[in-house]
Amino acid sequence: MEPFEPTAVDLRDYVVFDRDATAGRRVLVTDMVAIDLVCLEPQQVVRARRFVDADVVYTVLGGLAWVVADDREVTLEPLQAVLVPAGVAHGLRNDSPDPLILQVVVSPPDEVAAPTAPPPAGSRAAGTAPSAGLLERLRQALGG
Repeated sequence: MEPFEPTAVDLRDYVVFDRDATAGRRVLVTDMVAIDLVCLEPQQVVRARRFVDADVVYTVLGGLAWVVADDREVTLEPLQAVLVPAGVAHGLRNDSPDPLILQVVVSPPDEVAAPTAPPPAGSRAAGTAPSAGLLERLRQALGG
């Protein structure tokens, strides 16, 4: 077994919005778990889906999320989370006027189709500061 070397990841480097579709980036992955960051503009939705063999945890980092499963719905505020067990069909939407940033944890990650991508060009991880527009959107989404 290789020695473990902890490495900090700045989630802000993975925040990407797309006005035409939800945007997601793979942040971390192992054989046991995948962590993605998913960003939704106002009025965007993630259509219903079902992970047959994986549990999913959605945590709101900024904005408001509506998680719908069967005939039930829960609204998540920043730093609130919900667990969706394997086999439960569910979807997400952003009905608020503000952008939504979600951390999505899936275990095991076998069913996850999110792309594995490095931080976007221009991020701190790439050696430059984020754009002023992105900083303002983050401040709004994160409540400060």
